[in-house]
Amino acid sequence: DVEGFFARNIRKCECHKPNNELWRQLLRMDLFPASWAFPRTAFTTRLLHRLHLAQMECHVAHRKAYDLLVRLTDEDNMLTVNDRYTELSRTLRCYRDLQWRIQGGSYHDPSLLNSPQGMAQLCTDCPQPGRNLSSFGPNDPAWMRRINLVMDGCFKMEALRMRRPDLDVPLRDGLGFMVPIKQFNDHIEFTNQFQPEPRGTCRSHNQVDHPEKSLRHLQYRGIASLACARHGCFWPKASMNIENGEQAKIDTLALIYDAMCHFAVNLPSRLKQSLLKQPDDCRLKILTMIGKWHLGGHQEKCWSQYTLELLLGAGRLDGEILESLWSSLNRSKKSVRALSAAHRQELLDDLMQDSNFKKLL
Repeated sequence: DVEGFFARNIRKCECHKPNNELWRQLLRMDLFPASWAFPRTAFTTRLLHRLHLAQMECHVAHRKAYDLLVRLTDEDNMLTVNDRYTELSRTLRCYRDLQWRIQGGSYHDPSLLNSPQGMAQLCTDCPQPGRNLSSFGPNDPAWMRRINLVMDGCFKMEALRMRRPDLDVPLRDGLGFMVPIKQFNDHIEFTNQFQPEPRGTCRSHNQVDHPEKSLRHLQYRGIASLACARHGCFWPKASMNIENGEQAKIDTLALIYDAMCHFAVNLPSRLKQSLLKQPDDCRLKILTMIGKWHLGGHQEKCWSQYTLELLLGAGRLDGEILESLWSSLNRSKKSVRALSAAHRQELLDDLMQDSNFKKLL
């Protein structure tokens, strides 16, 4: 419970009626079992809810939360408290996944469970045909149905290399903001056959100038994400892990990146060579821009070509909104660092979902 770990004797109801298993009886009493066949440990839903909020709002690590409960149990004899860290970590992960599915709408629409990014919270203000965007005539301005996205990488969300990756079990994969693990690995394996990008000459950029730098003990060096430039909402199925440096009916996309003068050179050819599939009638036009703060470190010729000041319909965008999102997400870097690949993906999904949800309040 929220006050510590306690040993209690319980008596199972032996009535012979359907749906009367012990784990169901525990759930009816607001006790979440740590196992299903023969549960011997259970945690109150009040504790799991509070730990979930502590992870989202205060970015508390699993170990720190567990140590707090141990100290609340018996502050003078903490070494005598039975070790329940594994059970708590596993149960909290299952509880978070159930909360994700309920908040994502799968309880009312089970088809979302098999839909990529189906349970991710979308930005309600960005144009979405069929949802918040009506039909447009030929004389309507194109910028009204343009999506402005910011792309950036965060190199503080590291992940240690797993000793037994074969034991990693995902509870959900590709249903939120992080791309599916297998799909991402297949894409990385496919793109490894191409020559690496030449180093940029415009400015010193850490993730561009040193893409080959790697640390053997790390599985991932960080994450890269897309977010809407105006409202700061993470884009569904548009966040991925970084290993070795940074590598809808919408007809116009404004893509903003710190080093776009380097990134945009081979972007069209790389899209054609990639595994990404586009419909035959796709007429998507990608506009490449640089955020205002990073643009000050570029050469003068980059200003006229990549400035947001000259983009019609862009408004007062700064193109740096992901930097403010990283500052909040980075508070969980210690929690994410030692997690398995699947557990890391689920926690990052939760953090991004929580960030988008609070923008709707």
